[in-house]
Amino acid sequence: MGNRWILWPILLLACASGLGAEGGHGFFSNYLVSYPRSVKAAVGAPLTWGSDEWITSGSVVLVAGSLYWADPEIREMVQKGRTGWGDAAMDGLGYLGEMKLAYPAAGLTVAAGCLAGSDKTVDTGLLCLKSMILSSVAAQGLKLVTQRQRPGAGSAGSFWPESGFSLQNDSFPSGHSTLVWSIAPILAEQYSDQVWVAPLVYGLAILSSYSRLHTDEHWSSDVFTGAVIGYISARLTLKSTSRLAVSPAPQLNGISLSLEF
Repeated sequence: MGNRWILWPILLLACASGLGAEGGHGFFSNYLVSYPRSVKAAVGAPLTWGSDEWITSGSVVLVAGSLYWADPEIREMVQKGRTGWGDAAMDGLGYLGEMKLAYPAAGLTVAAGCLAGSDKTVDTGLLCLKSMILSSVAAQGLKLVTQRQRPGAGSAGSFWPESGFSLQNDSFPSGHSTLVWSIAPILAEQYSDQVWVAPLVYGLAILSSYSRLHTDEHWSSDVFTGAVIGYISARLTLKSTSRLAVSPAPQLNGISLSLEF
């Protein structure tokens, strides 16, 4: 896949600029500004954490560490349980975390929202796009820094092996798991009025993440860490991104476009 995935967000942001021009209230510029604002909020968040947040983050680190030590055993257990029909199902679920499919899907969502005049659909597409970009950048950066070997390439998924730096040492974290978990919370939040959406999207995220273990592409700690990165990115995106909102404006005798934060 190389770095071709980078072209998708650039293309989608360029197309979305037309939306900002039509918005008339600087929506697109506010949307773009929300990217560095979200990054700044993420970096500075630990400075404002209370005891609950530190306990939660400590628990996440503890789980990730425990999975790391259990990685070989978990891998062996999963591989022993593989079946032909299971392989086919897991291969299909793995496609949910493909960047080459997820980014065009976000673009089509934005386009469909524009054509249908649905601000909520446009919001959903742009929120997913932002969450995917932020989480993917974080995941790709960790892959380069940690240099973990994939299953079958090294003992227990060695970090920084003796063979030295290689772009093939990209196991930690799982990019597929990161991607699906950067989308699921947004869809669940945007369509919270539909009771079936949250169970469906979270269920698919779990199965897609598990598929990376089943196909022996990642270690369990890779998948868990990717899910955490994706989930945090989605929650941060929902909290710090401008939205399109149409509301009655009696004083203007019509409809006004506002930005919600």
